[in-house]
Amino acid sequence: MEFKTAVSKMTENDLIIRGKKHSDMIGNWPFSKTIFFLLSGKEPDKKEAALFDAMLTTVIDHGMGTASSMATRFVASTGNSLNTAVAGGVLALGDYHGGAIEKAMCLFTEVDKPAAFVKDALENKKVLYGFGHKVYKIQDPRTAHLVALCKKEGYVSKYLTLALEMEKAIEELKGKKIVLNVDGAIAALLLDMGFAPEMGKGFFIIGRTPGLVVQAVEEQAREKPVRRVSEDDITYDGK
Repeated sequence: MEFKTAVSKMTENDLIIRGKKHSDMIGNWPFSKTIFFLLSGKEPDKKEAALFDAMLTTVIDHGMGTASSMATRFVASTGNSLNTAVAGGVLALGDYHGGAIEKAMCLFTEVDKPAAFVKDALENKKVLYGFGHKVYKIQDPRTAHLVALCKKEGYVSKYLTLALEMEKAIEELKGKKIVLNVDGAIAALLLDMGFAPEMGKGFFIIGRTPGLVVQAVEEQAREKPVRRVSEDDITYDGK
């Protein structure tokens, strides 16, 4: 069998990643810059590097109550290994948790006139991925930090500007604010940086894995096995 790759290759003296020596990166490149280069095949400029690093930080964890964290803890609580528990959390990611980045990236590439696009979506009950949050109703603080960082770095984001215009249009048409969430903000910035939509979910997996690791370790260190939902929290509505 013959295998071909443009990602990496072991040689006698070094590992070659996207045409560069791995040894040249070690101690010289931040982890986030290396991830950017590995995924895209290009080095980020200073502004992109700062934003990409911040974007990874925004998704590193979001509390014990998220689907992926709880899945990780339930699997960890039954005595499974760390890798099994973390894999359980990764498998819990889907279109509504971790997958919205990819969906939003696809959506933003279809938008020409934000107000008209939003009007059509609302009238035809289409999902506007990247908008809305169960907890944050006025502003997603993570989005606010990314917007502020763009201004600080002087980074002009075509798609983030478009997404914010859509947020404004939603509020005007619905009469209430539906926030641009962090998935939408990240989706916009990833598009600006040249990433394809299929990288969206991968980005979230990379960023969230450290959070899943610590959720699993804490579960086994602090909690009794096995986690179980209380019968008091279960309502039987069958015949």
